[in-house]
Amino acid sequence: MPRRLLCALISAGLAIGGALGVPQPAQAADPTADGGGRANAGVAPGARSGAVSTSADIPAGYTIRGIDVSSHDHNLGPINWPQVAASGVKFAYVKATEGRTYLNPYFAEDYAGAKAAGLVVGAYHFARPDKRDPINEANYFIDNALWATDSQTLVPMVDIEWPYWDGAPTCYGLTPTEMSAWIRSFTDQVKARIGRPVMIYTNTNYWNPCTGNDASFGANPLDIAGYTTTRPPLPSGWTTETIWQYAAGNSSNPGDYSQNVFNGTYAELTQLTGAPVAAPPLALRSWTNGKYVSADGRGSLPLIANGPTIGTWEKFTLINNSDGSVSLRADINGKYVSADGRGTLPLIANGPAIGTWEKFTLINNSDGSVSLRANINGKYVTAAGKGTLPLIASAPTISTWEKFDRFAA
Repeated sequence: MPRRLLCALISAGLAIGGALGVPQPAQAADPTADGGGRANAGVAPGARSGAVSTSADIPAGYTIRGIDVSSHDHNLGPINWPQVAASGVKFAYVKATEGRTYLNPYFAEDYAGAKAAGLVVGAYHFARPDKRDPINEANYFIDNALWATDSQTLVPMVDIEWPYWDGAPTCYGLTPTEMSAWIRSFTDQVKARIGRPVMIYTNTNYWNPCTGNDASFGANPLDIAGYTTTRPPLPSGWTTETIWQYAAGNSSNPGDYSQNVFNGTYAELTQLTGAPVAAPPLALRSWTNGKYVSADGRGSLPLIANGPTIGTWEKFTLINNSDGSVSLRADINGKYVSADGRGTLPLIANGPAIGTWEKFTLINNSDGSVSLRANINGKYVTAAGKGTLPLIASAPTISTWEKFDRFAA
């Protein structure tokens, strides 16, 4: 999200002390929420400024572009949202609030302008854990976030990153246990208000030391910040990112907004809205033999990668579950793919409802392929025997046999 020239930098020594768990002051140097926070977690503390180059090309393997903005992007005047849309941007996050009192004066204008230009749009909040009041802070956010249950409003996002003012403790003066408890209370309150998990924006170098490597938030969609040519390592608890903020933006340059990519298709992006659009059927083609996964025998036989083309037996609907997992429903019989026998038996489309055996984690591999990990046993689905045997969730790691290409069917 947009940048701001900072009046002071957080010292590198302070950042290292926070990462190592050195005790930090209980009170921040600036007790107010003045709107200075913006999503800029992809650079290390002690090296943050507004003059960041955004010349990076869109990362390989991603096609859906987005931006995020705050009041700092109005340094040079209003944002030309039709021009943003014409450049190929499909989604935007707009800063709404910070702490318990700050409301971005341009939020409503940008929110409406982005939607009018045809973008799908979400609101974000810059978290202030130093206030130690997560419930009221979450309520203030949702009260002002203009959340709507329509197909153009993205789930809200909370920005959890470095403090931005001079002398601030790296982790806001909270211990890892206190930080995790604050985040849990905030995210739970947002979900209680809107019925959807809030997206978490952060950086691994902040999250892991400040939460003590808390891995319990993986059901929340992740926006990972990292201004690198390849996606940065993910924080504890996540196996894939939903959004990657890959370039920082510079509000001193016209139209130079922070740059994001969505990890998936546009149809999948719409699943993050208040009124998700029905997902189109998909097909999976095994890397090991180039054949499509089929619900053989109209779903009465185990799944096998033997379909030469995409027919009815090769079509599935991907279901995004509220806990962050996914399920596959075979179009041929309307049943869910199950890791039968707790993963000891071949996969078969015979589940009448979604239970633990029918839940998987979708892994987006760096080479553009996808893999499925069964939640019941933590093993990866493999096209055994180079695709001559039924699929089974038995692989401890991802190799060629565990990779699939996905197609809209």
